[in-house]
Amino acid sequence: MASTEDLTKMREANPTSFRTKALASLATVLGMLLVPAAYQMLETYGPSSRVVFYEYLPLPGAADYLLAAGLGAWLAARAYRRFSSHARYSTARLIAGCLLGSGIGLALVAVSMLGSAPSHWMNARVLLVIVGVVPVVAGWCGGIVLFQSTEPDARDPRFPWLRPSAAVFVIVWLLIPQFRAFPDEGTVAEREAWARKHVRQYASLERTVEQVPLVAENVGHVIRIAPTAHDKHTAAQDMNGVAMNFTLEVVGEKGSGILHAHCTVDGDTVFDWQPATWSFNGKTTEITTVPNLLRVGR
Repeated sequence: MASTEDLTKMREANPTSFRTKALASLATVLGMLLVPAAYQMLETYGPSSRVVFYEYLPLPGAADYLLAAGLGAWLAARAYRRFSSHARYSTARLIAGCLLGSGIGLALVAVSMLGSAPSHWMNARVLLVIVGVVPVVAGWCGGIVLFQSTEPDARDPRFPWLRPSAAVFVIVWLLIPQFRAFPDEGTVAEREAWARKHVRQYASLERTVEQVPLVAENVGHVIRIAPTAHDKHTAAQDMNGVAMNFTLEVVGEKGSGILHAHCTVDGDTVFDWQPATWSFNGKTTEITTVPNLLRVGR
């Protein structure tokens, strides 16, 4: 059996080929792209796409995509190493190189855009190619640079469950929004309860709708106000409160109607109210204001 010194000499005599480095890095970069792309598809068309939340700062969403990229890189790096008979390398260094290279590529693109005239970036196709290609190439090069060969090790890792457990944790973390998705097949009461629990300032929106004279005149005393089952709704935190673009099913003692409201509310104050549409008994009416709208200068 060869000693450690003999194995070291053999590795120095037969350094890892550039082809092995390039293919391992390419596989890692592809995994780093495919998993976030799958996550984006799930967010766009999955159960949670009925109600979309936008934070004031994009950090939480960016962190989710970074986790997805790291998961994809780890899965691809491990898979290529497992199914390639001649590739033995440090997956940690390879993943770090790909992520670091992609980050540098994105930073270079951002700096170039900030330092150039806006007219240089008006062509959407050119912008898409640059933003898409530069980080990928940079990540591929970063993986090659930090690639480090290792000798086969027959020993079992000290904590064999640690890495798979971390991967499962990331997967569950990314899927949590789908588990808590809006119940589009639920009753009015179930949809209203979900919105009250998950949408900040939704109770304020309900109180605002109840104060609209035409709504009260048509349906009488309001019993339930819930997001409609099959429309897409958005809620976004901004400086004045929560901006909501909701289509609401308003149920009252005398009937029910549909209100499409696009407004910004905080507590009992409406900071912005875009003309809403109210549909009741086949008739659609525009509602241009609400009683609790903040009127600046008055």
